[in-house]
Amino acid sequence: MTDFPPSADTAYINAPHVQEETEELLRLRRAGRISDRDWLLRHAALTDRQARGADPADSKVQTALQRSVDKLIAFDTANATTAGPLAADDPAWAADPRGYIRQEYALWAARNTRP
Repeated sequence: MTDFPPSADTAYINAPHVQEETEELLRLRRAGRISDRDWLLRHAALTDRQARGADPADSKVQTALQRSVDKLIAFDTANATTAGPLAADDPAWAADPRGYIRQEYALWAARNTRP
């Protein structure tokens, strides 16, 4: 990664279409074939992607995004599962919580290539 944290364009460059990712996450969750951490990360990334085009004043979208990032950060802090160079509890994320999602998703995506 050259940008830190990566931009949304960089982090999500190879991400599937939002609808495809939504369907895959639901399918994996129903089948019990996704770890809690992967679910939280991919759901937070999906929510981040959906929020990119939303009105910043749309409280429903912003609340969903904040809940997703809070859950991911809480999980990673409690379980020491951060993959990137800055841990989930690093003070840098207070100013840029979406950056944490993008740091983690970019690393996850690099390790989990799709066919």
